[in-house]
Amino acid sequence: MPNTPREKCVMCEKSFDQVEIRTIGDGLLRVYVAVRASKRIFSEEYICQRCRWQFFNWLRLMEGDFDRFCSRDKSDNEFLTNDDDKTAMVVDNYEERIMESSVQTDPQTPRISIPVFRCSKSHQSCVVCGIEIISAKVLSSVQRTMIFLKRGVFVSPGSRCCSEHVVKKQLTVESFDKICISKTDCWTLDSFGLQVLLTDIRSMLLQQNSFNFDDPTSLNEEAYKTIVGLTKDQFNDLIGTVSSMRNSHTRSIRTAVAIFLAKMRLSLSNRLLAILFHIDNKRNVSHIISQVRIALMKDFVPVHLGLHHIDRVTAINQHQTAIATILHTTKPQQLCVVADSTYLFIQKSSDNKFQRRSYSMHKHRHLVKPMILTTTDGYILCVMGPFLSDYKNNDASIFKHCVYNNEQDILNWLHDDDVLILDRGFRDTVRAMKQFGFQVAMPSFLNGRKQFSLEEANLNRCITKVRWIVESVNAQLKQWKYFSQTIPNSSLCFLSNYIDITCALINAYGSRCVQDIHSGTEMATQMLQKCQTTNPVPLRLLELLETKLQWKKYDAQLLIFPELTEQELRNLCYGTYQIKQAKSYIREHLTQSPLVDNDMEFIIELCAQHNDLVRARFESRHCNNKNHIATVQFKLYTESPISGWYCTCASGWRDVGCCAHVAALLWHLGVRRANINENTHPLSAGHLFASIDDSMQFSEVEESDEDQDDNDNDNHVYSVASNSTNSDYSTTDEEVVD
Repeated sequence: MPNTPREKCVMCEKSFDQVEIRTIGDGLLRVYVAVRASKRIFSEEYICQRCRWQFFNWLRLMEGDFDRFCSRDKSDNEFLTNDDDKTAMVVDNYEERIMESSVQTDPQTPRISIPVFRCSKSHQSCVVCGIEIISAKVLSSVQRTMIFLKRGVFVSPGSRCCSEHVVKKQLTVESFDKICISKTDCWTLDSFGLQVLLTDIRSMLLQQNSFNFDDPTSLNEEAYKTIVGLTKDQFNDLIGTVSSMRNSHTRSIRTAVAIFLAKMRLSLSNRLLAILFHIDNKRNVSHIISQVRIALMKDFVPVHLGLHHIDRVTAINQHQTAIATILHTTKPQQLCVVADSTYLFIQKSSDNKFQRRSYSMHKHRHLVKPMILTTTDGYILCVMGPFLSDYKNNDASIFKHCVYNNEQDILNWLHDDDVLILDRGFRDTVRAMKQFGFQVAMPSFLNGRKQFSLEEANLNRCITKVRWIVESVNAQLKQWKYFSQTIPNSSLCFLSNYIDITCALINAYGSRCVQDIHSGTEMATQMLQKCQTTNPVPLRLLELLETKLQWKKYDAQLLIFPELTEQELRNLCYGTYQIKQAKSYIREHLTQSPLVDNDMEFIIELCAQHNDLVRARFESRHCNNKNHIATVQFKLYTESPISGWYCTCASGWRDVGCCAHVAALLWHLGVRRANINENTHPLSAGHLFASIDDSMQFSEVEESDEDQDDNDNDNHVYSVASNSTNSDYSTTDEEVVD
C-alpha cells in the first residue's frame, strides 16, 4: 500500500501528520504568514501547529492592537481540542474576546448609551498624567476595562499612556489614582461591545488574587504595613536576604514570605490564609510556613539576633543611652543590660504533667515565658527559652539557668562590672550574679514598712527610668498578634523559632523605643545630683504636716495656683508615665456638684494656718478602702513655683520625680487650671459605666482591708507591668506604680 504523502507547512516548510492539518483561512493569520514568509499565501494552504502558536504568541504581545482584523474560523475552534488546559485557557482568552471583522453588524442592532466620565481622546497625551507622550504605550482592551471598573472612567480605544505607568502589562496602583478625567460623555454599546466587556471582566476575575505580593505595585504602603507588618521597601529587602528558598509551582518566594508574616502579624488560621492567598488547602499553607521558618532562621535571624551577631563595643556605642550611662555606670566601657521575661498564653494540654508545669499560679493561666535581654534603647540582644511557668520557673531561676549553662556564650560576652537592670522578681539571683562579677540594679523592698526612705525611693526611680525599656520591647512583640493570643500547642515545637524571627524583624525594621540615645543627659545629671545630695525640703514639709493643722475643703476652681505647662510637669516627673497615671486618678476624683446639676467639681483641701499648702485625697488603684493624700507646697509669682511635695503612698518621699498622686494634683491645678468639661475632657470615661451593668447591690462579699494598694510590696506591680501591651512605647517610662 503506497504511503500517503505528508503535507508541508507553508511557513516553515516542515512536514507534519494529517491530524495536525489546519488551513490558514482569510483572516489575520494569512497576512501574518505572508509577511513572515515574504511570499503570496492562499487561504487553502496548510500551517503546522508550532507556527500557529507563534502567531498566537505574537498576537498576545500586541495586546489587542489587531483585534478588529482577527478572524475566527472553524479550524481555530478545532485547534482548541488538541491542547492541554493551560494552552486552551490562553486561546480561549483571545478567541472568545475577538470577533471576526468580516461579520457585518446589522444597522438595526439594539444599542445602549451609558453616561460616564471619560479621558481625553487625544493620542498625543497620557491618560494617566496628561503630559505629552514620549514613550507611548497603547492601552489594551483589558487595561481599559480595568480602568473603568476601578475608577468608573471610560477610556477610548487607541488611548495611550506613558510606559512608566505599566508594570508587567498592568497599570500600577498609583496610576489608577492619577487618571485625568476630561468630561462626561455617553458610552454607546452594542451586542459586540457588551460581549467584549463581559469577556474582559471574566478574564480579570479569573486572574484576580486577594493578596498579590508577586506584583510589587498591586498593594500600597498601608496594605503592606497592615498585612505583613513591614513597609514595601522593608519587605523587598527581607525577600533579598532569603537566599535558601526557591520559587515553586504552588507559590513564589514573595508569596511564601507574605503568608508567614501575615500568620505572625494577624494570627490568621491556615485555612483562611489558603483562601486569601489562593493556595489549594491549609496543608500547603502549613508546608509553606515551615519552609519560610527554616529559611529565615538560616539566612536572616543570625544577622539580626543573638549575642554572636553584635559585640559589646557596638552595643555600648550605638545602643546604650546617655541616661543609663550616667545613672548606673561608674567606669568607661561599662555595659547596661535589661532583662525580663514575658508571658505567652498557650492552650490547656491533655497531658497532665505538661498541664501542671505550664500553669502559672500568678496569672492563673497556662503559659510559657521567654527571657528577653535588651540594651537600654530597646535593641534586642537575645531571646532565651521559652520556659515553663510553674513555681519552679520564676524569673530568678530562669536567669540563673541561662547564666549557669552559659546560654549563647553569655559569660564571655558580658564582662566584669557590667550592670544587669532587673525587677524584683529576680531577687533570688542577685547573690549569684554578684559572684559572677556583675553589678545588679534592682528596686528595693518595703519589708513590712509602709514607705520607702528618701534614698530608696530616689534610687528606685533611677532604676525604673531605665528598666521600662524591656516592657516596651515586650509590647512590640505583642503587636504581632500571634503572640498576644492563645497559641495552639501544636505550634510549641516551633515557638522558639517564631519568637527569634519576630525579634529579628523588630531589630532590623522596627523603630527603637529610644530614638536618640544621646538625649536626656541634662535630666540624668539632675537625677543623679538629687540622689547624691540630701534635700531638706521634704523633711521640713513632713515636719510641718506632722503638726496639728486645720484643713478645709474647697472646689479647685476657687484656688489661685501657679500655672504650669506640660513640659514643666514632665520635668518635675522626669518622664511621662506618672502623668498618664495621673489622668485616671483625676477622673476618679471628680464628683457631682451639689449646686449645679450636671457639673463636676474637683475637691481640694486648703490649710488654714499656711496658705501655701494644698492637698487632695486620691483613692488607691487596687484597694477601695485606702486613700493616698498628696500634698503640694507652692509659691506664687516665682520662677520655681513648686517648692516641694509629699504623699502617703510608698514612693511619697522621693524628690527625684514626684509620684502619680502628686502629678495628678499638679496636672489638674497647674496645667488644666481646674477646668472640667465632661464632654471634651481627656479623662472622661463615664460612658463606660452606662454600657456595663453592675450587680454590686446584691454582692455578699465584704470589702477587704488588705493592703492591696499601689505599693510594690513584693512583685505585684511588675507582674502587672510585664503584661502590659501599651502601644505608645516610644514615650512611656515604666516605674513603681503609685
